[in-house]
Amino acid sequence: MKIKKPYKKIALALSLCFIIVWSVLGTGTSLAWFSDTSKEVNNIFHGADFNMDVFYYDGTDYQPLTSDTKLFDDNALYEPGYTQIVYLKIENNGTLPFYFNTAINVREYKVATNVWGQEFNLKDYLRFAITSADTHDEMVATLDTREEIRALKTEALTSYATQKVELGVGEEAYVALVLRMPESVDNVANYDKTSPWVKLGVTVEATQKLNQ
Repeated sequence: MKIKKPYKKIALALSLCFIIVWSVLGTGTSLAWFSDTSKEVNNIFHGADFNMDVFYYDGTDYQPLTSDTKLFDDNALYEPGYTQIVYLKIENNGTLPFYFNTAINVREYKVATNVWGQEFNLKDYLRFAITSADTHDEMVATLDTREEIRALKTEALTSYATQKVELGVGEEAYVALVLRMPESVDNVANYDKTSPWVKLGVTVEATQKLNQ
């Protein structure tokens, strides 16, 4: 079916406008009093609500994340193959879609001496991965086996590991933070007397999604 192009209607409308203008000009000042009124237009602007809430999984349910929350086990003893996984839930409870970015970085660390008398830094032998899913069950299922965890693309802690995810209004997403020592690490990270440690920082930030 062909669509009729409205060229004729547009031309007719313009012609009528020209006729009206000509009539007003032709009457001179006799119709001048009709043109001294003004029209007022009111525009109402509504403020948008930019609201991101972050929760962590405590093994039973998701709890609000605060600056005092201990996400990883401080008493964990890392050896080749050891893995810790932390689950986060991100909610968009505002009125604007946004991108959220989860980042991991090293805040502090302590160097130690290995069994061969060499100094080493634990952060050089730990690897990090960040992955996301739409539901908690999906997130857990993707990390259910050691093979799935090994298949994750990991980053060194010396880099600033991040992941950027889009989140619409009223939506939620789930993020897994995976910290592990690869099986390939040998006695170079086996300390002699004083235990090394690494203090990690976890940052979740949101950036407004601009309309294209």
